[in-house]
Amino acid sequence: MLKKIASYFFIVFGLAVLWASTSRTAMQYISDKRDGTKWWQTYPCLHGDLVSLSYLDFVTRFNPPPDLTSLKKPTGNSPHNTVLYLHGDSYTYHLPDSIFAGLNEFHLIDRNHGMNYHLDTTKRNILVLEVSERYLRTYYGGLQIFDELCDSIIKKKTIAASEENITPSYASIIPGFHVNDLFNKYINQNLQGNLFNYNFIIPMFETKAALNYYVFNRASGDVVISRDRNFLFLKETVSLTDIGSSYVPLTDADITWMVDNFNKIYDHYKENGFSEVYLSMIPNSATIMQPDGYNNLIPGIQQDKRLKIKIINVYNAFKNSPVTLYQPGDTHWNSKGRQLWLDLVNEKLINTN
Repeated sequence: MLKKIASYFFIVFGLAVLWASTSRTAMQYISDKRDGTKWWQTYPCLHGDLVSLSYLDFVTRFNPPPDLTSLKKPTGNSPHNTVLYLHGDSYTYHLPDSIFAGLNEFHLIDRNHGMNYHLDTTKRNILVLEVSERYLRTYYGGLQIFDELCDSIIKKKTIAASEENITPSYASIIPGFHVNDLFNKYINQNLQGNLFNYNFIIPMFETKAALNYYVFNRASGDVVISRDRNFLFLKETVSLTDIGSSYVPLTDADITWMVDNFNKIYDHYKENGFSEVYLSMIPNSATIMQPDGYNNLIPGIQQDKRLKIKIINVYNAFKNSPVTLYQPGDTHWNSKGRQLWLDLVNEKLINTN
């Protein structure tokens, strides 16, 4: 009897965890409630995303003192009627409009959520596409941006036109249901969080991390230690098979495909009324800090003579910088890297006619 009750309990528990780990809404609720330092809450991730992934908080070289340097105000102004649309990722989240050169309006667009816009044609509308190198081929290898960043008026017209040609069909058993609703690309990460990522378990992970680091000279999980042992890299950025890697082999056809897509993107948004469209590719930290064997993805795209989209050349600026621009225990840049990127963007805003 007890075995039967236990088996039913674990079946119900497993289904509940699976459902919660698949649901975006449930995971957001759980994350909000479990964000803290109590025993049942999640690992606080205080020292950088890579340090947290590998539980290497005890290695001081990966945990420098917090960088509290403020971003500098721009020294010049763009034309007074400039509107900036910044389509980016975690590198550019939470940037205030005050750090850009004299904007009339600023729209920060999270690539994961997109935006429906409608341009004021009396203003100078600038679109900057910021993307970190590891997402470059994953996201811009296709043209889904057209559905995620689109003119609201044109979108309404397109939807209305398509609805006129819909052929009536039998209703589905569950209206609005799609097979894709059963899947979540973060399912493994979510399952790990719901089953194992609790503060009272962390000492066990830290013990394993210390064993790997001091005995086997490597990091745990999805993190790799740099050759000079001064930086942590995300494993996918140094793999020889992952398309987000700085070292995965490339062909001329790969570059041609990307250039063709960026040309289509440039033509599309210019036709939609943007005064200029810029591409800002942020190199993987491995690309800059460990350049031997780099596949030259970013320069390959930038130097292609057929490329139409305008470039904010972060790669060359970072490559030639005399100072370190990345955090040692995080995938992101430090305050110097962020400031250098901001200076490059403001230069375009001020000087673009």
